[in-house]
Amino acid sequence: MSDKLALILSGGGMTCSFSVGVINALVREFGVTNPDIVIAASGSSGTMAYYIAGQFGSITNIWTNLLPSKKFINHFRFWKIIDIDYLIDEVFKKQDPLDIEKVYTSNIEFLIPATNDETGEVKYFSNRDDDDIFEAMRAAKAMPLAFNKRVKINGSTYCDSPLTSVTQLHIAKAIELGATRILVIENPPLDWLTKFGFRCWLMFRKGIFKKNYRALELKGKNSSVPKDISLLHLVPQEKLKITTLNNNQSLLRESIDVGYVTCKGSTRVKEFFNGT
Repeated sequence: MSDKLALILSGGGMTCSFSVGVINALVREFGVTNPDIVIAASGSSGTMAYYIAGQFGSITNIWTNLLPSKKFINHFRFWKIIDIDYLIDEVFKKQDPLDIEKVYTSNIEFLIPATNDETGEVKYFSNRDDDDIFEAMRAAKAMPLAFNKRVKINGSTYCDSPLTSVTQLHIAKAIELGATRILVIENPPLDWLTKFGFRCWLMFRKGIFKKNYRALELKGKNSSVPKDISLLHLVPQEKLKITTLNNNQSLLRESIDVGYVTCKGSTRVKEFFNGT
């Protein structure tokens, strides 16, 4: 069986700044620029789109200079606290444009999970298919209540949910695609208010949605990894001040720094990549 590396990143809104630091360290300290598979949920999907396009400098620029804006997150704009349309259409397409052609032509298989708003199932959008990556990212980031909008793709509507950050599901998907080595970057968990909002949202979903959603949650909890798969989880080594919907510039930079230091100083990461 040939060696096949997968990177899996959880979501978490602005807490995904932790994974930005990890990715920066993987590139600069370990030279990890060409994994075979990338699965990036929610707030991590944009980061990894730029990673796959080789636009490494843009990742930090976006997170530290462009996202700390009230045009993106505004708690007084209660009908749309987080404006994902602004992120996709202004930041990703105009302010620091993503080279989308490099994403489509990359030899890295890029998967973006989103929750089907009607069935409660997870759909993986891919750069290997005819999927619109910009719309896939819009769907993956469409937080119920905070964005208050569903994204329609090919006749179905999608949104973000905690289900797409169940990394056990993505590990199973990566193994299905042939991954033999998997690095999982776990961003800090959702803050209590966001968790409460998602619980309220789930209460009002249709029966079939709840059934499928909870079945996938259970599948993730009960999943196991074959012994011949090399798996490493990387998590913050300290509690971060950043929260799901906090785009304070200094806190974002602090979170990125923690991610960088956590990855760079990890003996397990060094062993995972054979010190290279």
